[in-house]
Order: sequence, then C-alpha cells, then structure tokens
Amino acid sequence: MDLQNCPGNLGPQMNTDISGTGVRVSFYLQTLFLSCLSARSGDLNEITGALYTLLATNTAMAVTALILGLKPQPEISFHDAIVVFYLLYISWVTVFFTLPACARFPDGNVKMLHFFSIVQSYTVFAFALALLITAKTFGRFPECNSKAVVVLFRPFSALTSGRIVCWVMTVFVVLVYTGILVKDHMPPTPKLVHQWIQKRVTKQVPATNSEIPVLSPDVPLPQQEPPQPQQQQQQTRGTGGAVPGIAAAGRIQYHARRLVQPRLEYDLQIAWNLVIEIAVVLILWGLTVMNTELLIQENRFQHVDGSSWQFGQVLPMFLVILPMCNLYNAFRDFGLRPQPAVY
Repeated sequence: MDLQNCPGNLGPQMNTDISGTGVRVSFYLQTLFLSCLSARSGDLNEITGALYTLLATNTAMAVTALILGLKPQPEISFHDAIVVFYLLYISWVTVFFTLPACARFPDGNVKMLHFFSIVQSYTVFAFALALLITAKTFGRFPECNSKAVVVLFRPFSALTSGRIVCWVMTVFVVLVYTGILVKDHMPPTPKLVHQWIQKRVTKQVPATNSEIPVLSPDVPLPQQEPPQPQQQQQQTRGTGGAVPGIAAAGRIQYHARRLVQPRLEYDLQIAWNLVIEIAVVLILWGLTVMNTELLIQENRFQHVDGSSWQFGQVLPMFLVILPMCNLYNAFRDFGLRPQPAVY
C-alpha cells in the first residue's frame, strides 16, 4: 500500500474549495441565522429567502462533491467527503425543521419551496449513499482512507464503526423522510371507502339527515315544573329576633373587613418561549460545529501550500449576507417581544 500521500499519522491535503474555512463558516452561519430567523421573523419572505439560499448551497455542494469524488481522476479525498457529509447533515436538519415554520402563514404559497426542498434532500441522500457504498475506494488517495476518522464527541474509525453508524442513521432518515413525504402527498380517502371502513371496522356510521327525528308542531313540548322557592332561614342573635348587623338602638353595625391589596404584576414583554427556543438552537448548533471542527483536527490534514482563501472560499461568505440582513430586520422590528398573531 502506497502511503506517500499521507505519511505517518497525517491525512491528505484538504481541498479548500469544498471544505475550507470559508465554506465551513458559510454553512455554520447560514444554518444559525436561518434557525433564529424561523423562530423570530413575522415575514414569510424573509424566511423563504434564507431557505432558498441554503437549499441552493446544499444542492450545489452535494452535486459538486459527487462529481469531484466519483470522476475517473477524483479531485477530493475521502477525508474531504467526510467534512462535506457533516456540513450537509447540519444544513439538511436545519431545512427540515425550518420548513414547518412557513405553515404559520396561511396566505403563503410555498409549493415551489417544498419542491426544491425535496430535490435538495434526495441529492444529499444520493451523496451520502454513494460515499458509504464506495467508502474504501472513494476519492483521491484511497490508500489513506483507512486512516480517516469520524467524530461524535470522540474519534473512531470511519471505515468500521463509523461506517456502520452512518449507514444506520442514513437509512433511517431516508425511510422516515420518504414516509412523511408519501403521507403528505397521498390523495384523500374516497367517501365510499371511508363509509365502508366505518361500517365494517368501527361499526359506527354517522347519522344522516333522514335519521334525525323531527318533532311535529302539534305535539306539545313537555312542561317543566317551576322551581320551588327556597325557604330562607334567618338566624337570630340574642332576643327579640333582631336581624344580625342591626343593633337594638337602630344603628347599623358594620363588620370590620380587611382590604385586600391588589397584587402588582409586571409584564416584561419578553417571549420566553422564543428565548428558550433560541437557547436550544445555540446549544445544538454549538455542539455540531464543535464536532465538525474536531473532525478536521483529528484527521490531521496536511498543510496546503500558498493562500487557501481563493474564489471557492470567498464566494460562500457572500451567501451569508441575505440571512444576516433578514435576521437583523426581524430582531429590529420585534426584539424579544411576543410576536403579534398572523391572520
């Protein structure tokens, strides 16, 4: 086995155009901004704009990784593909949990957005399956693939236990996503089939208009007896049957009562559910970014000669501008205050 391309414990050189610092920062910030934007924004256009940007980024990344990794002379290594897998996993999960936020806008038309999300999802799934199937020979320098590791709070081999975990996770996600997709797009149950199920299975058939009894106007309605007046019992105090509270001299005696001071409540105008949601997003996002950066550190990529900040890394940074501006506008308008209801 020729290990001259990854001597010692070092991995191959990183392809910075697909897994460099600029690309990773772009993915990190887009996912963070989109997650916070979906929780805070009251404008559908702000959310869909950031979603379209991330969908295009994910699809382009998956297609590029497939082409560069499976061509006769690959231009990315297996180590690069693992980094891409992590980045696509972060962004796909963000898109999956952000799309339902568009449902709170009843007048919004998001059919095209759902279509592009389906295309993006199966493109990402195709890349993940291709990487898992050809893991031992994938990419440039396949002799270095045995040294690759994956990280989930700790490193472990990518070709043994890591491959098994990724297989289980990928197959589970693909099946669940496909099942949800089929369920959402299935035609409604025909009326005759629904009635047959009610008769044969549930044995409950809703009453029709012909089965509801109709009272004749000649039939008198049953009369209800008027309620009997309750006997009021007066308790006398002392002699003479005096009414309590009235003294013998005719003066009214008022019972001393303690005035209850109203409890003052201060409304801080803070949407605590929003604060909790953003806190959870920050924690999960931080853990995912930490594992991705640990992955790069544990794979020990060789140093790249020359400047790594070229067009392939500078361009993704500009994709962060749109979601960042939308997030700024959303918090400028509402802050952490409760958002008004959308009708």
